[in-house]
Amino acid sequence: MSFAGTPATAPTPTAPSQGDKARLWSIVVHLLYLVGAFPLGLVMAYIKRPDFAGTIYEGHMTFAIRTFWICALFTFCALALRVVGMEFITLFIGSIWAVVRVVVALTRAIDAKPILNPQGWVI
Repeated sequence: MSFAGTPATAPTPTAPSQGDKARLWSIVVHLLYLVGAFPLGLVMAYIKRPDFAGTIYEGHMTFAIRTFWICALFTFCALALRVVGMEFITLFIGSIWAVVRVVVALTRAIDAKPILNPQGWVI
């Protein structure tokens, strides 16, 4: 019983908003990238991007998609450079670039901030 004779009621849970769901999906996609499940993260990003049109999380999905394809480009370049023994350097640089990019994107998703340049190569 609460003050003034009114009965106490339990707070009713609220359904997560579209922004909360989009934020959660963005975090999941970036986490999948971090654990090496790139193909699953890519598919999820392609599926969810239209749902998040007009929100800050559309940029997160675009950023994740571009990250995958740029990593694929690094891998292709490494394969091409294999004939001269430069594949490990290329893969190392590409891996560092990808990890930094995904960690920054994950941090921005957790903080509910947009990606500043989702179409760019740099963060």
